[in-house]
Amino acid sequence: MARIAADVTWLIGHTPLVELSRLSPQGTRIIAKLDAWNPSGSNKDRAALAMIQEAERTGQLAPGGTIVECSSGDLGLAIAMVGRRRGYRVVLTMPEWLPEARHCLLRALGVEVSMTPAQEGMRGAMLRAEQIARQTPQAVCLQAFTNRANARVHAETTAREIWEDTDGAVGLVVTPVGTGGTAAGCAAFFAEHGVPVVGVEPAGSAVLSGGPAGPHDIPGLGAGFIPEILTPGELAEVVTVEDRDAVVGARALAREESLLLGPASGAVMHAAATLARRPANAGKLIVAVFPDCAERYLDHKTLRQEL
Repeated sequence: MARIAADVTWLIGHTPLVELSRLSPQGTRIIAKLDAWNPSGSNKDRAALAMIQEAERTGQLAPGGTIVECSSGDLGLAIAMVGRRRGYRVVLTMPEWLPEARHCLLRALGVEVSMTPAQEGMRGAMLRAEQIARQTPQAVCLQAFTNRANARVHAETTAREIWEDTDGAVGLVVTPVGTGGTAAGCAAFFAEHGVPVVGVEPAGSAVLSGGPAGPHDIPGLGAGFIPEILTPGELAEVVTVEDRDAVVGARALAREESLLLGPASGAVMHAAATLARRPANAGKLIVAVFPDCAERYLDHKTLRQEL
């Protein structure tokens, strides 16, 4: 029987699991959920498609409409891919310090980019996106940090795929925390199965752990505030990771397992290895959700030097 996707969005999800035998401590198995295998290269494809479909279902987004969103990276590219394929105008806002290569990818998809002052960070980009949406007829601001469809799709797809592909043998799930969707969705699904879910955030901006927001160099993690769609108490634990440890994790994945993944994946790898070494987790099957690919972050100076 022929297997031909109707369009690129049909390729989202059903990402593979692979055993990390060289990086797993003896007696414990770390399994990678390769969400970088989504068509735009990150786990954000799931959220982009779900939020756009929800906006269509509720009538917020009509044919010929405009999608507006703030993004510093993978989410913006995912929204661009899905939005443009479904025929919408897409406007993205982002801090001006982002590299030119990111802009080139977005322009290739026909996206309009509005830059905001670097010192205003992601909050400034978010406010600008909301302003553009208010001033543009038939526009919708997806607001991934507050959009429940973001968390729901990860419960319905990411978490369910992990459960089914491990035949229910998963004992611990480790997820990145950016917009909060992956962590919230996995926590909601696995609460029903008694499987703890651990979130990963940058040590330099450990707001989920009760610390202050601050600068860090792990793109895709740590927005500097607690996403509305995520209740930290639903996570079994939050592991903080230093910038350097995220790079070391990404290097280990490349050199030991031949997986070319980005700094957020490196951070999740470091957290998963830390958890795997604890006596309480001996013998468990630990699934780590890796959200990004290395090619997207070749402009990441430290990672480029290490890989």
